[in-house]
Amino acid sequence: MTENRKEGAGSSVVSLTRKDLMGVFLRFSFFPMVTINYERFQTLQYFSALAPVLKKLFPDRDDQISAARRHMAFYNTTPQWMGFTIGMNCAQEEQIANMPHGEERTALEESVNTVKASLMGPLAGIGDSLGATVNAIIGALAAGFALNGSILGALLTFVLGNAYYFGVAYFSFFYSYRNGLKVIRDMNRTGILDRLMESATILGMTAVGALIPSWVGFSLESEIQIGDYVLNLQQELDNIIPGLAPLALTVLLAWLYRKNISSLKLVALIFVFSLIFSLIL
Repeated sequence: MTENRKEGAGSSVVSLTRKDLMGVFLRFSFFPMVTINYERFQTLQYFSALAPVLKKLFPDRDDQISAARRHMAFYNTTPQWMGFTIGMNCAQEEQIANMPHGEERTALEESVNTVKASLMGPLAGIGDSLGATVNAIIGALAAGFALNGSILGALLTFVLGNAYYFGVAYFSFFYSYRNGLKVIRDMNRTGILDRLMESATILGMTAVGALIPSWVGFSLESEIQIGDYVLNLQQELDNIIPGLAPLALTVLLAWLYRKNISSLKLVALIFVFSLIFSLIL
């Protein structure tokens, strides 16, 4: 079922069925992060999703042990994007199972963890950036209903959030399984991972930036009497750029955070200055 598979001479071909693949998909997608630990993070979840497939592909006990050891190496990425590497590993293991023992098979066995190690970092970068963007957009849409007391806010979050999660997991898993190592060659040739990471980062920053006026509750509502003229600070700032006050506060806090001022100190700083401004203005 993949371009990379080779048949061993004089041996029957072992193939993965759609039922086998759906089993892998359901195990890794429905139980994200259930076995996470500080030593190997998602390794046990990854292996438990593959275990029935490995048992089918390798009837010999020694081959099963060897396959299990391959998949007990450290692994960690954004949960829904795990499907990309696990689908490719299914294609590799299927190819390995249909190859005679020898140098070529050993080289392919060693490439299994190379694929996982080389992809989990870039996939985490894409997954985290894109996930933050999607969650921010879904949250903003749902918040509009929730603030009006509608249950659609909660339902929208649940439905759209899961549609994104399972959609990415399903597509990435079956796409990488069908295309095998050709995916990596195409990615290296086109540089699509770098472009996706950059695009996701820009989109995420744009979406979060647009939500600053709604999420950051900062305004200068005080009025200053200047002779016969009453100066409303917030109104004047909004005439310049709507949402300028919360944007300026956000940029200032981000700049201070980059200067290694901890978040706890920033919270204390906000509290002190809020108290001072409330007394002065």
